[in-house]
Amino acid sequence: MSAHIKRPPEKKGVVLFSGMLLGVGGAERLLLEEADYFRGMGFDTHVVTFDFREQVLFNQNYQVNIEQVGRKPSQGNLLSKVKTAAINIVSLRRKLRQIRPDIIISSSAQACVYLYFATLFTGFPYVTYVHGSIFWFHTDLMKYSRIHRQVFDEIRDSVPGHREFIPPKRPKVGWLSRVVNEIAAVTVYHAMQRARKVFVHSEQMKWEVGKLYGKEAVVVKGAFPGDITSYEPKQDIKARLGLNGQRMILNINRLEARKRVDMLIRAYKKLSDRVGNTILIIGGVGEDEEKLKSLAAQLDDRDSIRFVGYIREEELWDYIAACDLFVHPNWADYAIAAYEPLALQKKVVWSTEMEIDEHLADNGYIFVAQPTADDFARVMEEALTTEVTQTRTDDLSVYTWDNFCKRIFTEIQTYLDRRN
Repeated sequence: MSAHIKRPPEKKGVVLFSGMLLGVGGAERLLLEEADYFRGMGFDTHVVTFDFREQVLFNQNYQVNIEQVGRKPSQGNLLSKVKTAAINIVSLRRKLRQIRPDIIISSSAQACVYLYFATLFTGFPYVTYVHGSIFWFHTDLMKYSRIHRQVFDEIRDSVPGHREFIPPKRPKVGWLSRVVNEIAAVTVYHAMQRARKVFVHSEQMKWEVGKLYGKEAVVVKGAFPGDITSYEPKQDIKARLGLNGQRMILNINRLEARKRVDMLIRAYKKLSDRVGNTILIIGGVGEDEEKLKSLAAQLDDRDSIRFVGYIREEELWDYIAACDLFVHPNWADYAIAAYEPLALQKKVVWSTEMEIDEHLADNGYIFVAQPTADDFARVMEEALTTEVTQTRTDDLSVYTWDNFCKRIFTEIQTYLDRRN
């Protein structure tokens, strides 16, 4: 835990709060980029969390002040979880009173719950991100609560993935679980109501946040560093993997159901039956890894599906630079991983659920497929055989981390100026 250094009166303070910083993902990347940016802009910047692992730093030299408070969130029974949550709220409140931030940035709607209680009667304002839909998480039963009942069907019917993965009726659970989820849903609703601003990454999420919480969200997007468009590979990934001139189709994901890697494997099987000289490289780890490897072994008689495990941050761009086609079948409306290849002018196949901004509508590197094995196979073949003759270069600067942080900084600075 880092000791707090009292800031000069004119220096503003910001706290970026996340309940846990454990995995390597887009939300974690965003938080670190933002903390680095606010520090560079002269803010007294703190990252506060209940649980932290070094791997979250992506092996990068982030100059951030990470402070772990309270206890690691409990995985025990309900009483244990409530007790730990209460301890953490008190610990967070104590830390906030010590830092006395001008603004707090919450990483999620759930993190807002801690801030809702920790900031009561303190005057410390918070804003929040909503990185994804509550429909993405099948174990989160708050979506079925009474407070969301009137909008549940409308939201579920708006996205193919919502309909594919989420049953229309709540799974059977005990009365205690139902009560807990009803209370949790109401608490999250009120915590979101207290947020001074809500940031999302797509128009779909802006719409969902409006339906669920009655809040007008601000759409902001960030995906890659600004200098990456001139990236020169540090190693020849194809040579290292021994691909011998094969066309490399790349997918990088957490290996879990929402990423639809199983559908991709089936689509690739259909593609490889028609088109030779290809190999599918799957990067990432996750709970479905063994199941996906077993599926690939059943379907792939040419040994042309290869799992390479976790791809380290320092090798990520070399993998992207080496691929002939990047595929992103995920159930998502926006994803950093799908935009990174565009920065290197790589062809990308993504699902119809992915939102395409107006200025990218005619981008020749983007190919869109229905989230089915048949259509993904068809569109992957189209992408592999299409020569992109795009003469214009789309301005991708809107998706740089620097531009993203400027947008957030401007929104927060405007709020602070108006408040003062």
